[in-house]
Amino acid sequence: MRRFLMVTLVFALLNGGRGYRMLAGQACTTGPVALVLSGGGAKGLAHIGVIRALDSAGVRPDLIVGTSMGALIGALYASGYSPAAIDSMARSLPISDFFSTYAPHAPRSLGRLQPLVVWEQGERGFHIRGAAVEEPMVNALLNMAMLRGNLLARGNFDSLPIPFLAVATDLTDRSPVALDSGDLAQAVRASLAIPLIFEPVRFRGRVLVDGGLSQNIPVGVARARGATRVIVSNTTEAPTDSADFFSPFQLADHLLGFLFQQREDSTRPGDLYIRSDVSGFRSLDFSPSNVATFIARGRRAADSAIAAAACLPRRSASVPKPLPSRFGRVSVSNASPSEAREVRQLLGLVPGALVDTMILKRRLRHLAELDAYKAVWLGPSEGAGRDSVDLNVMVRVAPSRQAGLGLAFDNELGGRLWAGGVYRSLLRTSLEGSAVVFLGRYQQELHLGLRTDVRVGSMFLTPTLSVRGFDDDIRSFDGTGNELPELATNGVQGFLGLEQFLPGGWFLALGGTARTWDEPNAAQRSAAGAHVRVEKVGRAAERLFLAAGTWTDRYRQAEAEGVVTFMVGPLKIRPRARLGWGDDLPLDLQFPLGGNQGFPGLHLGERRGSREVLAGVTLSHPIVRILDGRLDFVVGRSAADGPLFASEDWLFGARLGIGADTPIGPVRVEYGITEQERDALFIRIGQWF
Repeated sequence: MRRFLMVTLVFALLNGGRGYRMLAGQACTTGPVALVLSGGGAKGLAHIGVIRALDSAGVRPDLIVGTSMGALIGALYASGYSPAAIDSMARSLPISDFFSTYAPHAPRSLGRLQPLVVWEQGERGFHIRGAAVEEPMVNALLNMAMLRGNLLARGNFDSLPIPFLAVATDLTDRSPVALDSGDLAQAVRASLAIPLIFEPVRFRGRVLVDGGLSQNIPVGVARARGATRVIVSNTTEAPTDSADFFSPFQLADHLLGFLFQQREDSTRPGDLYIRSDVSGFRSLDFSPSNVATFIARGRRAADSAIAAAACLPRRSASVPKPLPSRFGRVSVSNASPSEAREVRQLLGLVPGALVDTMILKRRLRHLAELDAYKAVWLGPSEGAGRDSVDLNVMVRVAPSRQAGLGLAFDNELGGRLWAGGVYRSLLRTSLEGSAVVFLGRYQQELHLGLRTDVRVGSMFLTPTLSVRGFDDDIRSFDGTGNELPELATNGVQGFLGLEQFLPGGWFLALGGTARTWDEPNAAQRSAAGAHVRVEKVGRAAERLFLAAGTWTDRYRQAEAEGVVTFMVGPLKIRPRARLGWGDDLPLDLQFPLGGNQGFPGLHLGERRGSREVLAGVTLSHPIVRILDGRLDFVVGRSAADGPLFASEDWLFGARLGIGADTPIGPVRVEYGITEQERDALFIRIGQWF
């Protein structure tokens, strides 16, 4: 027997001590093991790769403690999502859209306008709204991502498949705050409230910001909660020596490097320390390529650390309890009675109703797009029965009054200004009123509108009444481009119907329209009919797609426009097309060739007609910093009548110049020429409207 034991021992040693590791691993699983996930912004996505490696090795913690991005990833894992599902979510969500340079946007009721500045009425009166991230949409995405865990926890994070703690910082004394109860999405939002980017979160009498300011690698929090061993995933690095201090996002990114550099709690024997190589990347760069790189580097670092570990706490995955099937009591706080009714209606929160997480996610996203709410936290808690959940919805209402101002300049059309505002809760109801005035050399307009939001089944519609008064001087030219006297026209146009704002910047309007107007050498005219419009607007207020039609008893009009963007290396390519057709169109509704961008080599507003066809492509390439070189090729035709695609009157043109995106909007200086040797200088500052 002694000889047999000696042979077995020698065999174990010759096999790298594998038997010893297994025994040691079994011995070291007796105490609670905590997975500690650091902050780090976008670099924190490396935690996903770490979790994938741990899960593949059968390593599952008893507790998860996360700070900032670590809180977000940790909360998803604690909620029962598999590492593969979290990986897919990180790659598919448009995170980069919400952490890129962001200009203030006008309230949606004011239409497709890019403001230079926005004022809003807050707790301390009117103040200028900052340009950081789109808070309502970020909060909605957190609500959607955390919905499963929120309903499982019912206000107690220990009830999750893996108990969870989110670490935030109390702004008053910079002390760490470990959040283990309440609304899961709100707790994660508090933990990642990066200064200069996100507003602080008011939570139970405290003002909370990013946990990275107090305990970026919260080992101490984990040990205080009873963990005898920790698995640490660290995704931080020392800040670089250089930054673009004129960019708010890059400045905040640089400051994060300093804020997250803190003394690390020492690890102990039996702990596992994983540090991912994320050096050389910006903390707020969530580009798809970076997301993939961070996840891959986290997986590589974890695989290496696991292979060298002496023992690992291997356990089977826990089976989560089922989600609640019905809503119990529903209350809404921090809102007026009318606002509370609207929130319950728009989210479909009816006591006794079935819980459908997919529908609820869509409604949460839609609520963020209404401009009326900055944040809506569900506040779930235990219901009266095992299959029910009570909700104490906490609402952060958007300012009831907002105002915006926009400016633009064109070397041919001169300066143009708009100023407008919205007043929500008009007459202490959910009715919203809006007004905007446009002033310029050739166009003066006043727009008034009334809107409210209602839910019809699972759809959200906005009944709308709008009125537009206009006084325009239409530019006219002869066949060689010589300017003729302007044609004055004025009138009033109204719309009554339904609008629907859809995810991704899409907008739909359908209803009746009526107008009355005057034109030179003609009696006053009037018309009534139907109007439909589908539009998609980008983040910088640029129109990406339009399809619209109007059919009245006096005139008919149809138009379509679209632009797409794709990259070939550093080269940006933007093909575009426009189509317009009309019958007996009023002067102000006729199509100028090229729209408000004009046609290369021609005057802006030249070659107006009831037929327009145009196709073009813009190529732009970076030169230095924000400056791009631009080359534009366009072909098109405009005619008063006849077939849309006739063989005559086609024109080819090109523009060459430079452009830049600046805090006051896009700036373009270009020289255009046509095949008929007409040329014109194009200078524009700001987004034209």
